Amino acid sequence: MFHRCCDVQNSIRNQRKSLLNLRKSASKTKACHLLNDLLKELTQSDVRRLAWAIGSPSLFDSNDPVWKSRLRTDAWSASELARCSPWLHALDRNPQSLSDAIGDPLINAPLGHTFEKFVLLWQSQRPDVRHATRGLVVKSGNRTVGEFDVVMLRHDGIIETLEVTVKYYLNLNPTLGIDGCIGPRAFDRMSDKFKKMTERQTSLGDTEAGRITLAKWLTEQCGEPKGPEQITVENFALARGYLFHPSADALIPKELSPNHGRGLWQTDAIALPGPHWRNLAGREWLGPYRGEFAESGWPNDPAMPRMYACIHERNGQWDESERRFVVRADSGLLKSV
Repeated sequence: MFHRCCDVQNSIRNQRKSLLNLRKSASKTKACHLLNDLLKELTQSDVRRLAWAIGSPSLFDSNDPVWKSRLRTDAWSASELARCSPWLHALDRNPQSLSDAIGDPLINAPLGHTFEKFVLLWQSQRPDVRHATRGLVVKSGNRTVGEFDVVMLRHDGIIETLEVTVKYYLNLNPTLGIDGCIGPRAFDRMSDKFKKMTERQTSLGDTEAGRITLAKWLTEQCGEPKGPEQITVENFALARGYLFHPSADALIPKELSPNHGRGLWQTDAIALPGPHWRNLAGREWLGPYRGEFAESGWPNDPAMPRMYACIHERNGQWDESERRFVVRADSGLLKSV
């Protein structure tokens, strides 16, 4: 009798797990189809990047309890992309306001800052948001203790903070899990970023210094005087990006979303397969490339690994089908794990 009960309980657990996986799969399929359809329809490069910022899969697994439900899910992103679709098409017809908000691509700016601008513009368009800003520095005395990437005041009076990241990591040693994933620069480690986001950055709005900063912004910039003890804060995070694997069947760190953006990495000792590869520079890293075959000439750090897109001509445009990171064979990055 005991064994029969255990069998029934295990069967129920397995059925629930299967149902959850089916729901996740359906959500992923819906989100992917919607984003892919939009990327086919949109013609302006920065509008396509904005669509990717809104609707691309999360880099990290939002179901991981360590996030405390603060990491924005793929289902949320899909609903936001559906909501923003008419706005994106309007921007595609007249992109000047987007260009003004994001800035000149010839100006060498950190990609993370450019990505924050895309996110701020998107979040400020939410119907429940009445004020929004980015880069709100938090100080304790004369010491800087953090920064709010994006801050919003909603119509219900709640202040919402959004920790924003877009990252590109190489899975240099899959056997090490997250510890084996390194950014284009050796000091940029996925394990460090994951720990900072989950332990400190998404909790900044709960700290005394964070609340003082938010109350000051609410008073001085929004014209709504309140003390730190009077405000209500909700903290969230948004993670986008790619992980580049040594092979298609490489082990994936458990902290990553199963739907994460991905590609392969290799050294420059090996030729890229196929005839047409284009070096991506600056904000071209943000989402699948479509455009001219000729390279942009935008600023590109010569010490960094190169990002390449395999492109194919279609109706006079070149579309990306695959993405790779190429590292110098003698790079110290390869010895960092």
